[in-house]
Parts: sequence; C-alpha cells; structure tokens
Amino acid sequence: MGYDKGLRTREEILEAAGRLVFVRGYAASSFSEITAALGVSLGKITHHFPNKAALFEALFEQVVMHFRTETLPIFEDPELSPSQRIERVLFRIETFYAGQGEIIGCPVGQTMIDPLATTAAMRDLATAVLKDMERLLARNLEEMGWAPAQAVARAAIVVAAWQGAVFLSRGGGGIGGFRHVLGYIRALLAEVPPT
Repeated sequence: MGYDKGLRTREEILEAAGRLVFVRGYAASSFSEITAALGVSLGKITHHFPNKAALFEALFEQVVMHFRTETLPIFEDPELSPSQRIERVLFRIETFYAGQGEIIGCPVGQTMIDPLATTAAMRDLATAVLKDMERLLARNLEEMGWAPAQAVARAAIVVAAWQGAVFLSRGGGGIGGFRHVLGYIRALLAEVPPT
C-alpha cells in the first residue's frame, strides 16, 4: 500500500513538473513552483528527487520512453503504408503539443537549448531520439520511392522544421503557428519522388 502511494506521488510530481518545465524551461522552473502546483512540501519532492537535476532527468527519461514506445514504433507498423505511418507520427506529435495549450514546449528542444540546467545524460537522450526519428522517417521515405540520400536529407529537414516550429510557436505563434509549419512539413512529405 505505502509503495503504491509512493509511486503515485512520484508520478504526480513528474506530471506537475512536466507542465511547468516544458512551457517555462528547465532553468526557469523551481522546486518551489512545483511544490505550489502540487500543494505538497519540498520534503516530499526531495524524498523522491534529491535535487533539481535528478527530477529533470527522471522527467525527461519518462517523456523519451513514452515517445519511444508509443510514437516511434508507428514507423514500423506493417499494416500501414509508409505515408500512413508518417502521417500518424505527425498527428501524435501535433496532439502532444496541442494538449499543452497556447504556450507549447518541447522536452527535446528544451533539453538541447538549456545546457546549463540539463545534464549530459539528458542531452544524449535528446540527440538519440532525434537521430532515431530521422532514421525511421528516412526509411519510410525510401519505401515511398525516394533515393537514400534524398530520404535522409528530407528526414533531417523535417526534424529540424519540427523543432523550429516549436520555437516559433513559443515566440508568439502558439499552437496555430506550430500547425502552420506542420502544414509545410506535410506538404514536403507528400511530394512524389522523382522518377
């Protein structure tokens, strides 16, 4: 019973921290804001996470694991065509950001741009997930008929545009700004490979 309650408290802390961190950034988020959002004592948080870095690492690992188990496998679904796989992945990404409201944040982007408030392990995870996204997207583009070099280039452009769209939306475009750039990404991915 106590163990389950402890796990539930840990998950509640991570959820509250995620709502703050992904919108405000790692450096701008404090334990006191997280305790206020949860209505718990600082001691309860430090019982599960001895410092801010440990909390942020656990939070980021959770988000990356979710992306790896729930989103990236769509790229390998044998029941879908490559274009259907790509669209489902884009839809999942769009849904994630839309669920955050008008000020959207990206766990990966925040990790990459905030080296003083994040750890090397977090940045390594962020780099790895972006590379996996590019690799799996390129593989699907090749299945659609793109030459390997063109598929790799398009995948790199899509991943960069995705992250760029998040930063633009944070600058004032909100989810509408993100969706605007996502429309261009979808148009790029819908192009027919040259014969």
